Amino acid sequence: MAGRNRSSITYDAPPLVEVAMSIQFDPPNGLNQAHLGAFWVTQKHELPRVRALQPITASYDDFGGERQWLPPSLQLALTNEPDCRLQMISLDDQWVCQVQRNRLVLNWRKRSEGYPRFSAAWDRFLTAWEAWPAFLVDYQLEGIRSRLWELTYVNRIPNDRLWEKPSDWPNVFPGLWGGGFSVVEGAELRGFQGRWVWESLDPPAHLYVEPNPGRSAEDPLRDVLLLSLTARGVIREDNRTGKPSQSDLIECAMAFGHDWIVDTFDKITSDSAKKAWGRHVDSE
Repeated sequence: MAGRNRSSITYDAPPLVEVAMSIQFDPPNGLNQAHLGAFWVTQKHELPRVRALQPITASYDDFGGERQWLPPSLQLALTNEPDCRLQMISLDDQWVCQVQRNRLVLNWRKRSEGYPRFSAAWDRFLTAWEAWPAFLVDYQLEGIRSRLWELTYVNRIPNDRLWEKPSDWPNVFPGLWGGGFSVVEGAELRGFQGRWVWESLDPPAHLYVEPNPGRSAEDPLRDVLLLSLTARGVIREDNRTGKPSQSDLIECAMAFGHDWIVDTFDKITSDSAKKAWGRHVDSE
């Protein structure tokens, strides 16, 4: 896979609060909710808590085509069979594995001061991903045809040292807002909603950067700036002799997405924010 050089940028104390790795695939014929429950039984030693939720909406990006950005609200119903998403959760509430008919997701959620490196999250995702097709084989269900990979990083920046009100956001991320917001007489800017989209042609992928106002989970009266960066791309089939495994292709794609997210976050962030979050470059 062609792509960028591996990122060597590191933040000692980033505002990162969630990481999500996901693979979207064609629903195996015959898979139903009972199978999802049976899969949890194989995982409950690591993820003992479980609950059922509505499924995540399928993604339908147009890569390299007419560049139609499809809104998340669009859905395509291909089956009349009832569907759900099974959410399996670790005892410390930090790790979540989610599985539904057409997607498997691994989430890390910040519940303490530390945060995992990309390699730690990938190892957990790989364990779940390799367990899923093995489970399908045991139940004589068809193999998985993977379609899309997705990696999301969610950052939460409270209004303290770096900003006091939304009009200060360009001071934190000048790469998104090149200058200050216009002043409207008699009104105060309370927030901003929008989405930036970048496209990579090789490999075919999109990067979505979306800032949103929010409130702190710990202090509901405190304003926060939520910044999510999502990289999503095609899982290419490789027909060469000695072709890499699906896991190898997915690892390469996720690593590309990680570096793209890290490099973009670094480019849009102000020097003062980088200093506050302990930015440095690892030596080779």
